[in-house]
Amino acid sequence: MGLLTIGSDPELFLREKLSQNLVASIGKIGGTKEDPIPFSARQGFYVQEDNVAVEFNIPPAWTKADFVDSISYGMTELQKLLEPWELTLHISASEYFPEKELEKPGARMFGCTPDFNAWENGRRNPRPHLINVPNLRSCGGHIHIGYENKDKNWILGIVKACDITLGCPSVFVDTDERRRHLYGKAGCFRPTAYGVEYRVLSNFWLRSKELMGWAYDGIHKAMEIYTEKGMEELDKLKDPITEAINNGNKDAASFVMGKFGIQGI
Repeated sequence: MGLLTIGSDPELFLREKLSQNLVASIGKIGGTKEDPIPFSARQGFYVQEDNVAVEFNIPPAWTKADFVDSISYGMTELQKLLEPWELTLHISASEYFPEKELEKPGARMFGCTPDFNAWENGRRNPRPHLINVPNLRSCGGHIHIGYENKDKNWILGIVKACDITLGCPSVFVDTDERRRHLYGKAGCFRPTAYGVEYRVLSNFWLRSKELMGWAYDGIHKAMEIYTEKGMEELDKLKDPITEAINNGNKDAASFVMGKFGIQGI
């Protein structure tokens, strides 16, 4: 089956320790998409301001223990950076930010790098619009999958399989509907130099080491499903999978999970 590496660049909100008010990361963390900054003594850990949120990167992991350790370590080190500001990390899929926090430079600028839909043969997803909800911001828990074979069929197949092993089970734990209207639809991905970035999940899986391990295991289970079943079998379940993830339909999710023996979180 080949060796997988698994990494992540999760996003988190910030809030004041005492008041619990949401605060934009702008001007506090530093770093950009083009020029993230290292933030730990370990190699491969980088941080950046991402609109009002903060995003950190971990190095690719070869084992579940390394993946969980890297995510946990990254969050601990990031929290240390926030101490002078008396701020804390806030794990949430979406939040409405106070108007004053959105007046800061960059708070209304959104990344223009496109993502794509595996269920539509890799068609580019439309850019989200916040016209009706200008104060809404969301956070992703994107997972990076590295593999030796990075052709289009593998990318589309592994993303579809991740919708089965990760996307469908997530609707039972991540009940936030606001983010799903904007980001993280079924099959959402970006091709990368190392393989693919799976962009469906929010940051909910950062809440515990057990959930971090669940995310890691889900990638390996997805690889098994794609390798054993092939694209044709996955495509037969397009409708219930997209219904489950895009609309938070738990009945559809249970149906899909039952087909492949996927356990709940």
